[in-house]
Formats: sequence, C-alpha cells, structure tokens
Amino acid sequence: MSKRTSIRRWRAVKNKTPIIGIDDGGFDRFSKQNQKIPVFGVIMKGAAYVDGVTQCLIDRDDTSPTLKLKDMILSSAHKPQLQGIFLQGITIGGFGVIDIPQLYTITDIPVIVVLRKIPNFQKIKRSLLELFPDGQERWQCMENAGKPILVQKSPQILLQVAGIHPDDAFSLTKKCTMVGTIPEVLRIAHFIGASNYRSLK
Repeated sequence: MSKRTSIRRWRAVKNKTPIIGIDDGGFDRFSKQNQKIPVFGVIMKGAAYVDGVTQCLIDRDDTSPTLKLKDMILSSAHKPQLQGIFLQGITIGGFGVIDIPQLYTITDIPVIVVLRKIPNFQKIKRSLLELFPDGQERWQCMENAGKPILVQKSPQILLQVAGIHPDDAFSLTKKCTMVGTIPEVLRIAHFIGASNYRSLK
C-alpha cells in the first residue's frame, strides 16, 4: 500500500473547517538587493468568515521558507484548531521552495496546494540549477510535492497534497471556495499581500 493510499480518510468535510491560507506580500522582482518579504496567513472557518491574520518575514529566494512558515503557524493561537494549510503554488518570495511533506510532518496539519495549470517544471528546474548553489536541494523539495493531480477539468483545478487524501482535499477546497476556483482564504491572503506591496511603493 502506498503512503498516499494509506492516509486516513476524513469522515466528513465540514463547511466551517478551520484552515489557514498563505501568500507572500509581493516584492520588487527587478531589484538586485536582498529583500525581506512579508508573508501573510489568513485563518478562516471554511469560506464563512475570517478568524485572524498572522504574518512572518522571509528573505527573497529564501533557503528555508518551510521552517519559517512552520514557526508562523505554530505560534498562532489558532493552531490547535487548524485542519488544513492552503497554498497557491509551492514557491514563495521568488524561488523559495516549500517542502509540503515536511510542513505537514512538523505541523501535523494537512497541506493542499491549489493550481489552475501545470507549471513548466523543466523551466523551473533549469532556473533553480543555474541560479542557486543549492539548486538541486530546491528541486528536490519540488519533487517531494509529487505531480499535480487533476481533480476537475472545467474549470481546471489541480492539487498537490500532503497528509490528506486527494478526494478529501478536493472536497475541502470546494467547501472553502465562493468564487471561481481559488479558496476564499487564498484570495484574501493575496489581497492583503497585494495591498501591503502597493502601500510600500
């Protein structure tokens, strides 16, 4: 039995499941200076209402974003209730690569990455190996996430998961989504990050 199929299934996926959605606050992609980038975590009960917001700072192209996200999540007063971590892609703050199996293991909270299309992995791998001395390690983190799973064809939704069965992850994604294909918690985290970036320009 594979590790994925041995994951314990959820008895029910509730409408007001406590979750956190994480997105970065944006940065100047053309600057060559080292930048501290804010990362925002929005805590919600499903798609119903916002319970709180937390944040941390990472470096641009951070070498250890997984551990910094872990610290942000574990320091939140909402951590004991959280049953899902939502991400929109596994890179953050540029080429900081989140190791989603590790994030699940050290937080004990299932991780769901929501994608609308399959990334160009060959281009990403080439960039990682060319730009960073630890490019191979970064690429390994991307491989650890597994291949995106197509869970809906139209509109297209793909998921990468850790600590949760893909069917349960898709059910939770749908219950946390009000508009389009992106869970509300990620939409709000993105809006906060975009607003923060605009205020600094």
